[in-house]
Formats: sequence, C-alpha cells, structure tokens
Amino acid sequence: MLILFGFGWLLPAGADVTQVRIVGDGAPTRITIWTDVPETADALLTEGPGERKVVLLLAQNGYSAAGEGVGGVKAWSMEAGQLEFQLDRPMAITRMLRLPPTGKEQAYRVILDLDTISAARYTIAARRDTKKLAKLETEFAKARSDAMQQLAGGRDTGRKAARGSKAGKHVVVIDPGHGGKDPGALAVTGGKEKEITLKAAMSLKAQLERTGRYTVKLTRETDRYIALEDRVTMAREWGAELFISLHADAAASKSVSGASVYTISARGETRIDREADKNDWKIAIEDGSPEEVSGILEDLVKRETKTRSAEFAELLLPELEKAGPVLRGTHRNAGFYVLLAPDVPAVLLELGFLTNADDAKRLLSDKGRQASVNAIATAIEAYFDQQDLRLASN
Repeated sequence: MLILFGFGWLLPAGADVTQVRIVGDGAPTRITIWTDVPETADALLTEGPGERKVVLLLAQNGYSAAGEGVGGVKAWSMEAGQLEFQLDRPMAITRMLRLPPTGKEQAYRVILDLDTISAARYTIAARRDTKKLAKLETEFAKARSDAMQQLAGGRDTGRKAARGSKAGKHVVVIDPGHGGKDPGALAVTGGKEKEITLKAAMSLKAQLERTGRYTVKLTRETDRYIALEDRVTMAREWGAELFISLHADAAASKSVSGASVYTISARGETRIDREADKNDWKIAIEDGSPEEVSGILEDLVKRETKTRSAEFAELLLPELEKAGPVLRGTHRNAGFYVLLAPDVPAVLLELGFLTNADDAKRLLSDKGRQASVNAIATAIEAYFDQQDLRLASN
C-alpha cells in the first residue's frame, strides 16, 4: 500500500526504493528518489506512439508501485528492476545527482531535474537513449540472471570451489565461535563457550555429511584462535553457499535465556565494501562487462546475499523453538564481523545464555546440544530445498 505525502510516496519498509517525490511546474521539475542502497543506473528518455517516458533501470526491486505526477510528469510506476515516469510534454534531463546519506538524511538519493524542450530535441535524445536502453536491458537481465544463479546455485564465477568438494554438493561452512586464547562466555555451571561451539559444530558437520548432500567445512576443528577476517576469508575461498557462526551468549541478568539469530544490520552493511577492499573479498565479474552492468551485478550479489541470509534465519527460527527456549525478538540484526562477506549468506547463531543455569545445563549436555544441532540441520535442509527449487525454476 502506498501512503501519499504531498507529492511524495512512501514505499514498503525494507524496499530498495523507499520514497518518490515530484515537485515543480515543468520549468523545471525535480524528481527525488530515496533508496536504502546506492543506485548507479542512468536515466534515459524513450518515445513511442503518444508516449514519452523517463526510464531508470534499477539493480533490484521485488515489488510494484505507482503514483501520480506533477509538472510535466503525468504518473510514475515501478516494476521489478525498472522505474518509469510518464511525461505529458517533451522534457530534457538537465541534471542527475546521486547523493549519499548526509547529516539527518539517512537514505541515498537520486535527483533528476527536468525542463521542457521542443518536440524535435526530445525525439533526437530519445532515439539515442532508446538504443542505449535496449542494450542495457539485455545486459542487466543477464547480470540479474548471473546473480540469481550465483546465490541460488552456490557456484559463482569468481570464488573458488570448495577444496575436496564434489560436483552437485552444497558447501556449508560452520564457524565455531572463539577458540584458543579467546574462551568466550563462561558458563555459570562450569564450561566455556569455545568448547560448546566446537562440539556443536563437529556434531553438525557429521550430521550433514551423513546425508551425502553437503561438503561441510569448519573454520576450526581444534581449540585454536582464528582472527575474524580469516574466518570470513576461509568461507569465501571454500565457495561457501551458507556460513553459520555458532556462539553462546552472556547477559548481566541470570534470568535471560533462549537462542537468537543475527543477520547483517544496516549499519553493518556500510562496512562491507571497506572490509572487502581491505581483505580482497572481491566479487568476480565476467570480463568485458560494461562498468554500469558490473556495478549492478555487484549490488545484486550483495542484496541477494542479504536476502538469502534472512531467508535462512526465518527458516531456522521455528526449528530452534522446537529445540528449546528462544529469546524474544529472536531474529535480530547486528554488524558482527563474520556477517560482512559480500557474497556469502551468513548468520550468527547464539545457542543460548551461559549466564542462565538452565541454558548452560542444556548446552553442556550432549542431549540438549544435539537438539539445537538437529534444529540447525533441519533448517539447512529446508533452505537448500528452497534454493534448489529456485535454481531449477531459473
């Protein structure tokens, strides 16, 4: 549902395009588009029988929307991957700005300034842009398809395949939190987080491998310390299709209990590019791709990675509820370092609170820990059933 606000329209929460606003009288008219991630597409003019449009190709939008216009813009509409503004007169795009978040403005913005021109000038510009648009639509479609294949099939063109993996097997990387000099949280009943996470990871690995469907890698198989960036690098080098970092929580209050699942937060997303550059976590793009298409593909991969992470978290939650208590607001967002890979769907799972006697007893026991492992394994099966179905439909 769209909420009208002056000449602006607020779009669904969590969408890439969050608001569209049109102001002016045609000499000039300004269109402002708010997005929660940067958009790199150009604005192009098209012309058909009785129809003039300004068209923007977007990296990805999974919904449709529409609204009325003003000042030379009759109406606007958005379908997956394309935002169109229908014009009631010939207009030129006199300026296009892409602005990052600044001060109190937390969103990215694309600003288009339009001004009325002659029909002859519009036709010349539209002929040029229509050819460019046709080419870009083909390239963007391929980029989207490549990104979907990459995330749904887990076999991208850039990251290495898992060492020792067999064709057709999904690659899952389990990260037992802490280790070595870093014990993690200490259980009130005795025991350390690093020991619990390693035992759970080893059990989960064995359970998944028995299905014959997975190649499972652990970031550590002994009590040793591994830097956070190395854990992410391992997952990428192994061609991980899913990365699960196992932890056990601690709280000031001993009454707090239950499992929780974290996926990347909006603030965490702002660190992805910086850490990717620092650690050479590059998303490989097919050689020869135009610059604007390469940017679209990179954005698509990052957005699909975020979507896949959330999908797995949502599949995991009901299974965790069967295994034991869960924290209120179980699916949470955070900027944990292990969630920063740009192209590996990832969650951080807190199995429970070691500061709570019941949670600690459950996680220190083979039976209680195995219930959590079974929940994770069931969610992994459901997740890859979903990915296989998506890949087959593509």
